[in-house]
Amino acid sequence: MRFTATIGVTLVLLVPGMALGQAAAGGDDAAIRRVVQQHDQTRTSGDWKGSANLFAEDGATLTSSGEWRRGRAQIEKGGAAAGAGVYKGAKYATTIDSVRLLAPTVALADGTFEISGIKGGSRKGHSTYVLVKSGEAWRIAASRSMVPTPVGPTPPR
Repeated sequence: MRFTATIGVTLVLLVPGMALGQAAAGGDDAAIRRVVQQHDQTRTSGDWKGSANLFAEDGATLTSSGEWRRGRAQIEKGGAAAGAGVYKGAKYATTIDSVRLLAPTVALADGTFEISGIKGGSRKGHSTYVLVKSGEAWRIAASRSMVPTPVGPTPPR
């Protein structure tokens, strides 16, 4: 009896944990990829309010240039400033390589990005998105973009 109880408790504790970190189911996977695609589309079209609205109210982003934007207002304002400056006319394209559910309403999406059509060429790097599900809608809670640098000390700017 004690052995059966131990096995039962072990299964109750392990099975939910094993489900975490698994690939997102078809519907969630597609919805999450659509949010990232919409993020690219709104930025490419200069719809900075639309871009900010894809984030949770308290969402945050760390841009590939190292700028923090916290909350929808900062995300909109920072995007508009960049879009009027060096990224004016730029095209954003993200390829999501993997989507994992960390919990039923929390997902992690990893991929690569390219910002083309900017003065001097393009910017390429890696992005990670943390998304949260509220009702049926997925929103970006956090995004982090980075441009790889060579091994060793960070090159001077």
